[in-house]
Amino acid sequence: MEANSLRLLLVILGVIIIAAIYFYDYFKKKADSKINEFDELASNERIQPVMTSNTAFSAAEITDEEVEIDAVDQPFVAETETETEAEGESQQVAEQDVPVAEEAFVVQLAVLPKEGAAIGGTALLNALTELDLEFGDMDIFHCYERHDGEDIQKFHVANIVEPGTFPVGGMADFESTGIVLFFQTNSSINPIDAFESMLGAARTLSQKFDATLVDDRRNELSLSTIEIIRTKLLEFANL
Repeated sequence: MEANSLRLLLVILGVIIIAAIYFYDYFKKKADSKINEFDELASNERIQPVMTSNTAFSAAEITDEEVEIDAVDQPFVAETETETEAEGESQQVAEQDVPVAEEAFVVQLAVLPKEGAAIGGTALLNALTELDLEFGDMDIFHCYERHDGEDIQKFHVANIVEPGTFPVGGMADFESTGIVLFFQTNSSINPIDAFESMLGAARTLSQKFDATLVDDRRNELSLSTIEIIRTKLLEFANL
């Protein structure tokens, strides 16, 4: 009798131990799963660093916005296997009919005051006005050429810091760390004349403000660079 009772007691203890191991393992896995979910959620909610930078004005960005390219809108047709071969044969003919826009040549000069210096807004406004530059589109200054009763922009003057604009109504409180003079060949009637006018204005401004006249790479403008620009412009003038 005692042997049977002992055997029953051992069986009950075995069942209890197995059940305890099972439930311990079950609840441990569940707790680990919740911890992993929390870690994943926390990582997704971390704030990413924000990077900021001060960017210099780029004349190419303005001139690209001014260029309008004419194009013919073609209806979209879904391509099928039977149409592929015929499309390949007609593609060469189609390419000949579509006009290709030539890349515009942007001429850019800059007037930079000495390091640590700035050009006062009022003095700059007076100097630009004396050069017959007019404030207008995009809040920058323009040099106009009158041609057959129409005003054509020869070149433009922008602030060297983006977005390149001038607060013309508050120039007394404004200072510039440099100005950019530029034009685009396909928007000028005579690119050679436009360059000579722009070069003359840039030289006048650099002398007036005791500043340095530089090219588009911010190297001091040299006679050789001027000749390279003139040669390039002659190519566009002969097109």
